[in-house]
Amino acid sequence: MPTLRPHRSPACHPGHSAWSLCLLLAAIVAVSSGAQPQRELLNSERISAKFGSYGIEVLAQDDHLRTSNLFSSDGDVRTCRTFALVRYPSQIDPALAVPHAAIVAGGSIGAVFAAQGWEVRKTHLYYGEIEASPRLANLMRISENTQLAEHAYVLDVAKDGRVLEYAALVEIHHPDYLRVGDLTAIYGAPESAERRDLVNELLATAATQIR
Repeated sequence: MPTLRPHRSPACHPGHSAWSLCLLLAAIVAVSSGAQPQRELLNSERISAKFGSYGIEVLAQDDHLRTSNLFSSDGDVRTCRTFALVRYPSQIDPALAVPHAAIVAGGSIGAVFAAQGWEVRKTHLYYGEIEASPRLANLMRISENTQLAEHAYVLDVAKDGRVLEYAALVEIHHPDYLRVGDLTAIYGAPESAERRDLVNELLATAATQIR
């Protein structure tokens, strides 16, 4: 069975998980008020702020790779806003064992690290476009072959003077959520000359996972 982690943002009370609701509610307040957040918004926060809800469904996972559906929901209808592929390192640093366990259990990566006091940093390697496969079209409720923004990056986390690489990711976004121009506006130009072999490997893996 897929792992589901639905989150909504109307209230923050003890019945909700601490690492999701409070972060998402803070993000919505910051966006609606025009205030600048102290850190870059997480993908989970950005989806919740734009569409009013956020959830994560882990579609497949092993020791090295996770694919997940980051969705918004309207009643019982879920719409994929980001199809995310995460490639874990061959060895997890012991300092990351606790957050990694929460992520493997279905947690949203950025929210888990932020809740445990880590700063999330991204090295943006590639922005491009890919046509929606039948699988993506079904998850995103769009037409096949729709052009979708594709984003590859490396995620590092920092705490107490240490910076550790956690994972390499490819994210494919719903056109109503993020387009290539939005990625540039939010994150700036990618470091296109960096780690070209890694980018090619990630994009090739993503191409197989969306089928």
